[in-house]
Amino acid sequence: MATPHLHSGEVSNLLAPEGQLLAVPAHALFKDEHLEVILMNLAQGKSLPSHHVHGPITIQCLSGEVQVELQVGPKTMHTGDLLYLAAGLPHAVVAISNTSFLVTIVLLKAVA
Repeated sequence: MATPHLHSGEVSNLLAPEGQLLAVPAHALFKDEHLEVILMNLAQGKSLPSHHVHGPITIQCLSGEVQVELQVGPKTMHTGDLLYLAAGLPHAVVAISNTSFLVTIVLLKAVA
C-alpha cells in the first residue's frame, strides 16, 4: 500500500523510531510540477547504483552515516549534513550504517 503524498500545509514528522527506520525504504513525501521530496531509508551496506537527475538536488542526512560516490571522489555524510549536487551529476549512495536521508529534486524537463 502506497503512502499518500503530503498536501499543501500538512505537517509530517520525518524522524522514525530506530526499529521502524527501515520499514519503508523510500517514500515520496510530495511531488508537484517543479519539486519532489523523497525520504530514503537504507540499511547498513545497502546502496543505490550510479544515476543522475535532470535538475539540481540536495541530500540531507537525517540519521546514520551515508557515503555519496561522485566523480571527484566519495563524500561521507553524517547526521545533520547537507550535500548539494548540480543538475545531471552522476552519483551513487552507500549506507555506512542504517541511515535515513531526505532527497530534494528540482524537476526540470530533459533537454533532447
